[in-house]
Amino acid sequence: MAEHMAVHVCPQCGADMPVDEGYPVWCAGCDWNVAPELFVYGLGGTAERRRELAGRHGTATFEELAREGTQGRRARLTPSYVLACALALLVHALSFALLGVGVWLLVRSWGNPFAMVFGVLMVLLFLVLRPRFPKLDESVPRLGRVDAPRLFKFVDSVAAGTGTRSIDAIVVEPYVNAGVTTYGLRRRVLHLGLGLWAVLTPQQKVALLGHELGHFANGDTRYTSVVASALYTLRVWVLVLAPESWKGRLTHLLVAGLLRIPYYAARSTLTLLEKITLRGFPRREYLADDLAAEVASTEAARDLMETLLHVERIDGELRRLTDEATAGADRPDTPRLDETLWPRLADHLASVPARERERQRRVSALRWHQQDATHPPTHLRIELLDRRGPSTAKVVLDERTERAMERELRSSAKRLARAIAQDR
Repeated sequence: MAEHMAVHVCPQCGADMPVDEGYPVWCAGCDWNVAPELFVYGLGGTAERRRELAGRHGTATFEELAREGTQGRRARLTPSYVLACALALLVHALSFALLGVGVWLLVRSWGNPFAMVFGVLMVLLFLVLRPRFPKLDESVPRLGRVDAPRLFKFVDSVAAGTGTRSIDAIVVEPYVNAGVTTYGLRRRVLHLGLGLWAVLTPQQKVALLGHELGHFANGDTRYTSVVASALYTLRVWVLVLAPESWKGRLTHLLVAGLLRIPYYAARSTLTLLEKITLRGFPRREYLADDLAAEVASTEAARDLMETLLHVERIDGELRRLTDEATAGADRPDTPRLDETLWPRLADHLASVPARERERQRRVSALRWHQQDATHPPTHLRIELLDRRGPSTAKVVLDERTERAMERELRSSAKRLARAIAQDR
């Protein structure tokens, strides 16, 4: 005889509430107990807080894009974009001004010891504070096209679907996240977190890559060579000019005193440039979602957003599995973590019942869930995708290609699993 799911009756509206063992019991009719932690502490006063969050995290942009549509749109040339580029150019100009002053003093004041010493100091200071491009940490293992040809070919196809140039390197990491950055003059790197990649369905993987590469396609400020190099340069300035860098040296008092004003100027400029570049992020995230839908289908992009609602669950399971493997390392019946970690993580998320997934969607709207401070609320991203309407995928990840990509990632996956276990 088939087993029947247990059903409770909602104490608030009397509707039936199916019970999934191990998950909160809640009512789909009136939202009773949909967010137990919020109901325990009460919902009073949250409306004002929600309006505040809405103003800070992209609701105005959501309303504009919901009204005008997202398809075919790209990030605009906003005042913040122009200001960020102007400030970045000013930072680089200041570096070369040091060099110019130093060379001018050496040429025009040749024979004047004081001027020559000052000129040499200016040139040396330029060599320390010269414009720099972000570097890719040499100690971080990375994959090149020779190491993972099928994976790179697949990323290339997604990049073509979003209308941008592809990446030059892939850094595989254990995190429940993914992202893109730049390094060198025009080189691009994809940071692929296996904690997220392992739990995604094939088309969700297409959507993830479409979203990340969409940041390049949209011309996001932080990924332009001028701004990215200015941010990196300013971080070097702050590190070099910090008074703490000179502690323990005979010249500490003198140097720290001379560099205090330049240090605070560099730190303030860095803070300002970071804030300016963050101003356009809600729009760029929404439009990157649109590119994900364009290349992978709206359904896949929406499913990816809903998976992001379970990041804490995935991260918790990742810690539990590594703790379990570490505790049972001496027992022969304990599964090898390097062989089982990522598949077990995927199985865990796949086992989450449909009602719990729906509850998380509703909770995200109550809590204004965000992936992080630079992203708009997840439920607004989902709603904007719903308004976009269904679409056909430009790129489809077939089973054969996915298996080939998994084989290319296997060595990195095993290494990361062992590294996680050792760090616990």
